[in-house]
Amino acid sequence: MIKIKSRKEYFELSRARRRIVLIVTLGIFIILFAQAVKLAIFENNKLQKELRQRQHRELDLYPYRGKILDRHGSLLAESTPVYSIIGDAARINFKNIEQKKQLAHLLKLRIVDLDKKLKNKKRRAVRLKKNIAPNTKIKIMELKINGISSNKIYKRFYPENGPVAHVVGFTGSDGKGQEGIEKIMNKTLAGEKGRKINLIDNKYTDGKRTPRVIGQFQSIKLPKDGKDIKLTIDLRLQNETYNALKKAVEKHEAVSGSAVLLDAKTGEILVMTNYPSFNPNGYNKVGEFIKNRVVTDVFEPGSTMKPISIAAVLEKNIVNKNTLIDTGEGPYKYEGKFIRDTKVHGVIAVKDVIKVSSNIGSAKISQKISSINLATMYKKFGYGKKTGINFPGEVSGVLRKHTKWRKIDHSRVSYGYGMNSTLIQSAQAYTVFANKGKLKPISLIKGKDEKISKRVLSHKTTKEILAMLESVTDNDGGTAPKARVYGYRVAGKTGTTKKTDPINGGYLKDKYISSFVGLGPVTNPRFVMAVVIDEPLKKRGYSGGTSAGPVFSKVMAKAFEWYSVDADGLELEEIQNKKEVYADKRKL
Repeated sequence: MIKIKSRKEYFELSRARRRIVLIVTLGIFIILFAQAVKLAIFENNKLQKELRQRQHRELDLYPYRGKILDRHGSLLAESTPVYSIIGDAARINFKNIEQKKQLAHLLKLRIVDLDKKLKNKKRRAVRLKKNIAPNTKIKIMELKINGISSNKIYKRFYPENGPVAHVVGFTGSDGKGQEGIEKIMNKTLAGEKGRKINLIDNKYTDGKRTPRVIGQFQSIKLPKDGKDIKLTIDLRLQNETYNALKKAVEKHEAVSGSAVLLDAKTGEILVMTNYPSFNPNGYNKVGEFIKNRVVTDVFEPGSTMKPISIAAVLEKNIVNKNTLIDTGEGPYKYEGKFIRDTKVHGVIAVKDVIKVSSNIGSAKISQKISSINLATMYKKFGYGKKTGINFPGEVSGVLRKHTKWRKIDHSRVSYGYGMNSTLIQSAQAYTVFANKGKLKPISLIKGKDEKISKRVLSHKTTKEILAMLESVTDNDGGTAPKARVYGYRVAGKTGTTKKTDPINGGYLKDKYISSFVGLGPVTNPRFVMAVVIDEPLKKRGYSGGTSAGPVFSKVMAKAFEWYSVDADGLELEEIQNKKEVYADKRKL
């Protein structure tokens, strides 16, 4: 007879079974966990062993730096491929001494210096030499030396050298832009670096302890090449201006010269150059001539301010171009100070104040309006602030608040003393006279959005001032007849100021800044140009008309010719024939 368990006994048995199952399960889990730990330790040791056997080397993949071009596509800067030769000190295995000698010779190293670089066997990547030419790199790799590899980089090259050096700038040893366009547009030009990994096998199977490169992975990050930059600069005119400056500096035994040429219609900078310059291809990129003095150096603009001062008064209808001004028969004493002209002019009309460049006349005319009105006009012309081209080192110049002007300051600033400006500011200011009273925004990089010109003067006042500026180049009494351009009507203003003493204040004896700012052709202005000669010798002719005017004349003549600008002066038929001959030569 089968004994039937009671309900109580059944549940007690069931509970015991569950306990056993739980214990067994737990035991299995502990065993499995232990095995997993053991396996993990084993695999880790194996991995560590593998990693000891295999090492990786990360290397940069350098992008191609974009080119810098002039407005016509002429090359101003490019990157050429060169190589760094890398030595793995732990892997280097020369077959014989002759092989080592060959390597040292190609690297232009002494054997003793090569040995020093490879002395530390723990170093896996020693740069033996950089900037190795492609053909030399090929010869090195043909030696088939274990542990020798190469890494391609790019070296910057500037084919045009000095004339464009201050505009283009240069890069440092790290490849980053240090000056000029190289600095302004570094991000665009540079692109982005990539990365690659070389996997090295350290297992020695041949008995000679020769590691092997077993893998190369270049897809970690590919380099992104930089973009090309096209400038507004015209290389032909840039070189022409540079050579003209060089001759002027040498002729007048000056310290330096600077010039800027603008397209009056577009505001594009066609020329921006300085003499002396420097070689951006060299490694010693320091010194006083490295600055782009067109934008970094300030000077008292002198008489080039007179047209602006007189324009401010004409706009108020206080005087007209024919109003007579008594400049006296000698120095003009005002507020205890003397204002002087280089010559006695007596009573002259307002329009002739600019022609003969009378300081006294300019002072007396400017006294007819308030300081705030005069200062406001200067600001409208762009003085006291940067031009907006974002060039490294550009300064705003100094135009003090009118509330700080004394009466004598009010008079002196009218002929460009007691303030300072850059040459690029002077050039931009004169776009007002070339554009019927509107200030033209300027640019240095092609393709940038053109900004809207701002009204500064009425068309009537602009026309009157332009006529006065043209009289400056008259052979009959003008201060700059040497600025004339054969067959064309040109206009402008000279400036000759004493150099300030930066240490003791006041002015230096017999040291001058001479300038000329002009435009042409008068009937339809196409170009504006500003030239400055720093410290021309007095005995060589130090005035703006004598030293800076001829540079303006020479460059403007070429600009008119190369841009096929219609002549508006005398000898029209002769000029036209000259253009046709030039056009025929270009076709050939």
